[in-house]
Amino acid sequence: MIQCPNCGGGLKFDISSQQLKCESCSSLFDPYSVNYGSGAEESTEYDVTIFRCPQCGGEIVSTDETAAAFCSYCGASNYLESRISKEKKPELIIPFKKTKKDCIDAYAGFMKRAIFAPNVYRSSGLADSFRGIYMPYWLYDMSQRGGIAVRSSTSHRSGDYIITDHYRLSGNIDNYYNGVSYDASSSFADDISTEIAPFNVKDITGFSPSFLSGFYGDIADVGAETYRDTASELAQEATYNYLMKSTPIKGNGLEDSKESIKNKIRTNVNVVRSAMFPVWFMSYRQKDRVAYATINGQTGRVSADLPVSIPKYFVCAAIIAAVLFLILQMFVTLTPDILMVAISVVALISVILYNYEMGKILAKENYEDDKGMQDRMERKRQERLRAQQGATFSQDNAAGQGAYVITENDMKQSVYRNTKKKTKVKKKNGVHFGLVMFIVFVVFMLMPLSLDVGSALLAGLGIDKICGFVALAVLIVAVLVTGMAGKKIKMMKAEKHFSSTIFTVIAMVLVMVVSFWDPPQDIIYYTVAVVSMICVSVNLIDLMASYNYIAMRPLPQFDMYRGGDDRGN
Repeated sequence: MIQCPNCGGGLKFDISSQQLKCESCSSLFDPYSVNYGSGAEESTEYDVTIFRCPQCGGEIVSTDETAAAFCSYCGASNYLESRISKEKKPELIIPFKKTKKDCIDAYAGFMKRAIFAPNVYRSSGLADSFRGIYMPYWLYDMSQRGGIAVRSSTSHRSGDYIITDHYRLSGNIDNYYNGVSYDASSSFADDISTEIAPFNVKDITGFSPSFLSGFYGDIADVGAETYRDTASELAQEATYNYLMKSTPIKGNGLEDSKESIKNKIRTNVNVVRSAMFPVWFMSYRQKDRVAYATINGQTGRVSADLPVSIPKYFVCAAIIAAVLFLILQMFVTLTPDILMVAISVVALISVILYNYEMGKILAKENYEDDKGMQDRMERKRQERLRAQQGATFSQDNAAGQGAYVITENDMKQSVYRNTKKKTKVKKKNGVHFGLVMFIVFVVFMLMPLSLDVGSALLAGLGIDKICGFVALAVLIVAVLVTGMAGKKIKMMKAEKHFSSTIFTVIAMVLVMVVSFWDPPQDIIYYTVAVVSMICVSVNLIDLMASYNYIAMRPLPQFDMYRGGDDRGN
């Protein structure tokens, strides 16, 4: 606790005045004028109290002597351990500019637009649980200097000839990018950090532990090297866009590819500085998943993980469907054959969306877009392997007979990484399986339609047969997607056992059979239609549940603090 020089009361950073305010006598002090410990301002370290949550392993720091009553990441109400530590002092800090009231108002405005969000997310009590946390960031100052040359060409017609002129455009670059920021906490997901960005560095100032008084702070556990290449790529992309829009190159046909031009832009990272940025943080926990709402403590920009209320969504969908049904009835007669085609279209959309959502779940579970967490997980994995290597090699190291003990989680990660590499190779070579599947579907769709327009009509091919071919095409796609989704589910940590697109496969089998059969009674058509829509609805409901699953994240650092050796012990 920082004591007031006048009365000895506790000093807290007051956002409105941007000064330290005494809780007892309301005196105001400049954050840099207060003596925070002996020699703390002169050293490169400062004393903090570190709390580790037993539920999620998240670590937060406090400069106060009082223990916190909750975890700001998962909402747990106690801590496994607290310890006094010396942490490397950040160089810079952006103080909080938005008060808690500003934070709650911004969140309320955001929720007004989230009409399908569950009611629990609109609770005023939930909004009151926002807490201010200073998140660690790395700031990169970069420069780009030197010459650059690109090949260009222009063409024009002269009589019967097309004349192409080739040019070599050259110039000098002298660019500077200062304060490009990336979060330095593995607990703070990169997508959240991106969504509440940017922070305006005009408010940045020298760090003092006084700014932390009354707030929490996270510990930097991601190295500066993690985002160095990402920052360089961002600078190269920005310079490339400028060259294409604001220089004589604009409007010319370039013979060099975008990547080759970007590679010619030499980018140097000159300085890397550490900083703390303000974030208002709220968590909503359900079992081993947590949803976050975060607000930029400087600008008020909001980011939130919002699951969808399935009842709300289906009520709204039912109302829209009823209105569309009434409108279509005025212009189109809903025959059994048209109903079969409509079911096939809905089924096709459902299986494609389902496979897409499974891919997103797998990517989120493996932190594919979170370099900070990937860096920490890899370091933890290497530490575990080294520890296992030491135990395994204790007797056999001299003979060279030892081996690493690879965990089940390591094998899943390896399979996933190999799968991603193969997918990237396929995309690079233009042989992506999804494209092949789409071509097959188009062929199956266009073939019966072309036959219906041409000679097939003379041969007696009716609309019911065309519906059967459409159902067959969708069935083939559904079977392929079921296999693809099943492989993704096997690599997931989620407690899912099979792909719900199986129900869509069943629906398409029923539609195909009844279409080729062409029963005389319409009641058979409508019965199959009802059963098929129930099957497709099951697929859609599971799709919504899957969306809600990825809307809530794994507990921060959860995989790193399970204990044992990750083999179920």
